[in-house]
Amino acid sequence: MHRLDRRALIAGLTFAAGAGVSPAVAQEAEPVVPPIQLLSNLFTRVGAAVFIEGRGPFTFVIDTGAGTTSVADSLADRLALSPLQPMLVHGITEATVTRSVAVNRLVLSGLGFRDLACPVFPRAQLGADGLIGLDVLDRFKLRFDVTRRTASLTIRGVSIVTGGDMATGSRINRDGLRADRGRFGQLIITAVTVDGQATAAFVDSGAQYSIGNQALRRAVAARRRDGGRLGRAVPIYGVTGQSLSADLAQVDDLRLGAARLGPTPLLFADLHCFETLGLADQPAMLIGADLLGRFREVTLDFPGSKVTFAGLRRQTTRLLEMPGQ
Repeated sequence: MHRLDRRALIAGLTFAAGAGVSPAVAQEAEPVVPPIQLLSNLFTRVGAAVFIEGRGPFTFVIDTGAGTTSVADSLADRLALSPLQPMLVHGITEATVTRSVAVNRLVLSGLGFRDLACPVFPRAQLGADGLIGLDVLDRFKLRFDVTRRTASLTIRGVSIVTGGDMATGSRINRDGLRADRGRFGQLIITAVTVDGQATAAFVDSGAQYSIGNQALRRAVAARRRDGGRLGRAVPIYGVTGQSLSADLAQVDDLRLGAARLGPTPLLFADLHCFETLGLADQPAMLIGADLLGRFREVTLDFPGSKVTFAGLRRQTTRLLEMPGQ
């Protein structure tokens, strides 16, 4: 059986919280659909060199699903960062309170950011020294070169390279998809359909797989003759210990704007982030690395409130074996 990565389902889900996932899967009596195909060449995470209080460099992951920049416990202790009041963090299944520290100066690619209040999480869960969240990213145009697994940040017309070299030139459609700003700075796009169902969506570059809410699952199931049969249940665990079960199923027609992705495996669960963003009662989804990996370039223009997906690629797949197969 293919083992799911620790961060395969959720990572840095939203609003300062990262999360991990157990490699184990829930047991079912028997499968109800054939094996689901999953991407084998996922665009996962892009790290950036960060200096804190003049020391570093440290590796921070660019995470568009995290509302707040986070610091690993090992780094907070090593730098003796000043403690702040405990911080409310919105995780997978609930809001919880966690330790936080003051970062007086953080430098990313030569740009300085001052007076950050950062929640602290175990390094084993973050998989890095920290996460760069929307409190820093929301002033940039952020472009992922998916094929090179690199990213660039542009602010006021000045391009900053991070995570590796960027190719010059671009075929990106400059119009992009218009987006609304979510409560914590997320770009929420509505030009998304799942089996013909209009769906609100936001990009979480720290999540390896995409997840729709149960309102989306019900809407899609109502459109299908088979009632939207599920493939398997997968448990998800949050960084602070929360857990829930996600349902794995395949949709027939997923579209991001004009880009038609065709049959696509999706997970479905009522994550806390949907409720926090006011999306729990309408079809909505989190776009993770599996869908980002279908494109050559993805751009999140936070100042311009636009998201662009460019260069749809041929899907490379591998099988996720079902119990009993």
